[in-house]
Amino acid sequence: MTSVSVRSDALANAAARLGESAEVLRCEASAVASALVRCRSPGLLAPHRVPGWVHLEARGAAVVGPGGLWGAGLALDVLAVRLAAAARGYQEVERGVAAVLRAVGRAADVAARGGLLTDGDAAPVLREVRPRWAPRPLTGPADLVALGAGLEGGRVRVLELDDGSGGSAWVVVVPGTQSWDPRAGAAPFDLTSDVRALTGDATVAGAGVAAALERAKAASGRAGADDPVLLVGHSQGGIHAAALASDRAFTSRHRVTHVLATGAPVGAFPLAETVRMLSVEHREDPVPALDLTPSPDRDGWVTVRAGDGPALDVRRHALDEYVHTVRAAQGAPPGTVRGLGGWAATAGAFLHRPVRVVTEVVVERAAASLRADVR
Repeated sequence: MTSVSVRSDALANAAARLGESAEVLRCEASAVASALVRCRSPGLLAPHRVPGWVHLEARGAAVVGPGGLWGAGLALDVLAVRLAAAARGYQEVERGVAAVLRAVGRAADVAARGGLLTDGDAAPVLREVRPRWAPRPLTGPADLVALGAGLEGGRVRVLELDDGSGGSAWVVVVPGTQSWDPRAGAAPFDLTSDVRALTGDATVAGAGVAAALERAKAASGRAGADDPVLLVGHSQGGIHAAALASDRAFTSRHRVTHVLATGAPVGAFPLAETVRMLSVEHREDPVPALDLTPSPDRDGWVTVRAGDGPALDVRRHALDEYVHTVRAAQGAPPGTVRGLGGWAATAGAFLHRPVRVVTEVVVERAAASLRADVR
């Protein structure tokens, strides 16, 4: 189960640092005040030195007093108290969200007893197919989002690119939900994976995505442990992308540097600071809010929200709608969409690079006894 604590922790840490800074200011003020007291000794207050002392004491009072160190320390203390109170409020919200997700997980476990919303003992089976996407350089985030087209039937698309230094960079494209049947079938990108991935459980679909990347790397002969990996996904695909980027077992084998999620509830996933996330959401799209956790907008995590809102319109969840939004944002004057240009600038290993190989596999859900069966 994913724990959503980054916001309250960050606020609490900021409050503690402000409190420490306030204490430093008070100590400095006390030191200045003590020095002024020492200056009042009879030897130092000879008549010819009184004017200079008066001026010095006035300057010292200004430095120490309400408009100086003491006042600044008090202001920091007040801000620290407010941040600590906000942290406690966020913590209660986070606990409530975690409780809801746990309840969803327990409900899914109950449903699993009746054969619903469960992978059971299934494992992913991969079947290589002819790619539907013609290799061409990716010119920006919109081209990355558009890679999600043509992945019907459980396809996962893996691109190997020339990173410009003789090595390889990898783009893994994960499809969205393709079946709403609560009973798990052969296609793993379904309602079962939606629910299980959202509550932090391992899924056959997620395992299949990992296996697709590993298969492409093994076939390349050029793959290295330090090759950068970018995970792209729309809707459920975005959930799997964020989940894999948060999975230590996966990141210990693959160096995930970037994630691009569109129309996906990904705010709860604890991504490492080394991973740069771009999350794009339409305000009219209800799906990104399903985890009850707004996506952050901080260093390393750019959240772009577009649309008029707040009325809901499920048509705005379509992949084509997100391609159009990102392409428009990409074509806007620099700085218009905060953070987008910065994220693209860090993704140089993936953008405007020659595509070496495109691999597409169909991921299927099969009995565990077929785990090693790759057709």
